[in-house]
Amino acid sequence: MSRIRITGGHLSGRFIKTIPSLRPSPEIARKALFDILGPSVQNKQFLDLFAGSGAIGFEALSRGANRATFIDKDRNHYQLIKQNAQDLGVSDLSIIRMMNVDSFLEANQFPYDFIFADPWYEEALDITGWDNPSLLADNGIIIIEHRNDTEPIYPDAFKLLNRKRYGDTVLSFFTRA
Repeated sequence: MSRIRITGGHLSGRFIKTIPSLRPSPEIARKALFDILGPSVQNKQFLDLFAGSGAIGFEALSRGANRATFIDKDRNHYQLIKQNAQDLGVSDLSIIRMMNVDSFLEANQFPYDFIFADPWYEEALDITGWDNPSLLADNGIIIIEHRNDTEPIYPDAFKLLNRKRYGDTVLSFFTRA
């Protein structure tokens, strides 16, 4: 088991555990993401899809998010996120679900201010079904982490706000059009 560092906020410098089967977001991309979002994360609801170790959600909590919801279908990832939340002392601010992302999105009735998705890099993520008003809050932002040779597929209801590249990793930011 290895560890990765929280890059900012009140948990800055603390470590979370990760496992070899995961590909955590690179530290430079995590730090850049929250430098871009800045204080807008404070007192907001954050959704971390394909959460893995939970690094992005924990970064959001460290920077003042009210709550982070972590979704991952893998039992080992689920247990890892629970342990990391406990070790960081943020279990009370964390909702952790072991389920398929599509199943969660279909059942969700709660709008999030920020939605971060870091799926497996093999194919482009299709977010055409994500324009459901019960998923994204007014002025909400969806951030997709992907390889530089893939592009997320998104509906006309969304517009691309920004795209930032960090080596092979790209962060694409979307909002409602």
